[in-house]
Amino acid sequence: MPFFQLAIRALLATATAAVLCCAPCAVAAPVAPTQRSAYWNERTSFFKTFGQPADVVMIGDSLTDAAEWREMFPQLSIVNRGIDNDTTDGVLARLDDVVAARPRLAFVMIGVNDFSNAHAGVDGVLSNYRAIVARLQRAGIKVVIESTLPCNETLGKWKSCKAINGKIRKLDGQLAKLASADVAYADLAALLTDAHGVKKAFTYDGVHLNGEGYRIWRDAIAHYMTDTSARPSLKK
Repeated sequence: MPFFQLAIRALLATATAAVLCCAPCAVAAPVAPTQRSAYWNERTSFFKTFGQPADVVMIGDSLTDAAEWREMFPQLSIVNRGIDNDTTDGVLARLDDVVAARPRLAFVMIGVNDFSNAHAGVDGVLSNYRAIVARLQRAGIKVVIESTLPCNETLGKWKSCKAINGKIRKLDGQLAKLASADVAYADLAALLTDAHGVKKAFTYDGVHLNGEGYRIWRDAIAHYMTDTSARPSLKK
């Protein structure tokens, strides 16, 4: 066999061996852990340190975080578990702190920040939502899902409202189907939004609510707050 053919065969054998050697290494490479923001870590640390039992817990992102729920419902034992910029994945990671409060009711509004990742799909967010609801139900907690609010396309420059509003509306349509005997669905979007997203009367930046927006939110969920005296026994 000519020398150059032997040389080519030798090179091909070396390359094949290298691929076979490295392929298992690539498969076995560890997945990098999700990076949480400093604020997320600060808030969850606070919840772990000072968390107290409550009848009602409010779970969500910046829209929940920004509200003074104790002032909105002064007659109730209620705690705020909103974290600015949180996602469904972030909520899943901190549900033990929610369950530790032993609430009777949990209100959940989450999902908009998931779509800041252009590759995030509605099905993945919905899957996380199902896991959140299932975890709360296993703890004997009644869940009220609050529709995710699309941002105002004419006001908001936040995370490209126009690009994500279609996903938000599709998500809300699926969330409404999760309603059951133990899961309620509060359609806040019907009260606070129009074809462009959050109504201009209720927002300054197209995303977050002003006082009037929160008043409508409060009034829309007030009837769920009745009979919150009994605490559930935690299910294993």
